[in-house]
Amino acid sequence: MSSRTISTCALLLTCSHVVLAADSESGSTIFHTRWFATNEAQPQAFSGLGPLFNAVSCAACHGTGGGSISSIESGTVPTALVVQLESPQPDGNTDSQPQGDPVYGRVFSAAALSGVTAEGTVLVQYTQMIGHYYPDGIRWRLRIPEYRFANLAHGPIASTTIIKPRLAPPLFGTGLLESVVLGSTDSNPGPVGRFGWQMNAVSIRDQSAKALALEMGITSIEYSHDDCTAFEADCERISAGTQLEITKERLDALVQYVHSLPIPKSPHRYTDAALGSSLFDSIECQACHRRSLSGGIEAYTDLQLHDLGPDMADANAAGHKLPSRWRTAPLWGLGSRIGSDGEAALLHDGRARSPEEAILWHGGEAAHSRVGFLGLGPRSRQALLHFLETL
Repeated sequence: MSSRTISTCALLLTCSHVVLAADSESGSTIFHTRWFATNEAQPQAFSGLGPLFNAVSCAACHGTGGGSISSIESGTVPTALVVQLESPQPDGNTDSQPQGDPVYGRVFSAAALSGVTAEGTVLVQYTQMIGHYYPDGIRWRLRIPEYRFANLAHGPIASTTIIKPRLAPPLFGTGLLESVVLGSTDSNPGPVGRFGWQMNAVSIRDQSAKALALEMGITSIEYSHDDCTAFEADCERISAGTQLEITKERLDALVQYVHSLPIPKSPHRYTDAALGSSLFDSIECQACHRRSLSGGIEAYTDLQLHDLGPDMADANAAGHKLPSRWRTAPLWGLGSRIGSDGEAALLHDGRARSPEEAILWHGGEAAHSRVGFLGLGPRSRQALLHFLETL
């Protein structure tokens, strides 16, 4: 066994081949089952969906825990790419809970129950950018995403609302990450989260309950209100007076299931991976993608927030870029996320189709590593990419 597998077994008391407890099996059912609207005439075992929603199950976005798509193309955004909406904090205050758009709430919902008006459609258009040459004369290429809202049901989104496209992240290994002891630092003052693209969830339970409420319209004791606003009377009418739609016991089981998801093994093996590992260190990728956390957990992250430059920053509805900081994404399981066609959906909005493109998007605090990568010759560049595919 690798040290990663040993750590997984020691901390979770399970490996991928061990049958989990009954609660976790129930959690698997909850994770994969389609939810329905509440219908007293024909009651469903899983009811409470909506009034507004994007997905009808956890698995619709997360697949079996590692993500459900290999790449994103121009057109209507896939279910796994959710657009969050956030009003700017007054006077730069970052202590209070962020508020959503005054009309469309905290998550833009493309689907709705019968009798409720869906909020509209989100479209993405990719423009190809051909960059400078590598030392061997090959030019690198990136896709620049542009998001557009169509068929808006209640008028325009406020110009100051921050548009935050967020790809459903892989869930494997989150139980291990939750075990890591974190403290306040200069870059992460105050209470420390560790989940979500910007570390805005403090636990698996917090992350799960928030996604259920905002993306599926399923309320819980943790998040007891649907994402309706005063401008969405039909949504509020159906939501008013409804009971909590997932019980504490079901939420407990779902959290336990997510907590138990093991890190998948990469299907890729390369003879030059050792060279790639050395290059990973030499261009200082490990400065943020730390190989090990406390307890010997090989996650390739420091669980800190970093500014990756304006090209990666969120923008508001008026198109103005805003300072954005991102959690260092764990690289474990990366190889399993690359499809048979060699493509993946990486970074916070899935814009990168490969580890190479993901590296090329890094700026800000990671600009020196990007420059180091751009300076590699063809053999070294390929060795580094091969190493990443083995994780």
